[in-house]
Amino acid sequence: MIIGLTIVWILLWGAVTPTIVVGGILAAVFVVVVFPFPKAPWTWVLRPWPTFVLAARFFWDLIRASVEVSWFAIRPSGPPASAVLRVGLRTRSELIMTITSELVCLVPGSLLVELVPEDSAIYLHVLDAETPERIEQFRQSVLDQEERVVKAFAPREERDAVCAQVGS
Repeated sequence: MIIGLTIVWILLWGAVTPTIVVGGILAAVFVVVVFPFPKAPWTWVLRPWPTFVLAARFFWDLIRASVEVSWFAIRPSGPPASAVLRVGLRTRSELIMTITSELVCLVPGSLLVELVPEDSAIYLHVLDAETPERIEQFRQSVLDQEERVVKAFAPREERDAVCAQVGS
């Protein structure tokens, strides 16, 4: 952490001199001591095939949604109805909830409004919410994304618990 912060310090100054390097080290030590990172109880696993599936599907969603949002911008009938949706996630892991939320809101057409870890819920602003079917389709796409993230990164116990809920 100290090395990374020192590099940022040097980049901000735009020069490498002994004074700037020592100042960067002192500033980095100060930041790390005064503002320590909390100990995160997060554990995760990297599974290659589910991670590949997650990445491939994310890029497919990115391309598809970009085309849809572009069409909404130029279509003659104007912008579609939008809505704020609450999606209850099945995982209890804040790390998995955060990754899922980020992947969902990086795709054009949705925006994260709030993440509530106590309720395992996320609130999203959705661009295309003209019909109840579209809203339910979006809600299901978020749950499918959560399932892919869980299969790719969650520890075995979390993965088994979420996949058991999917099956029921």
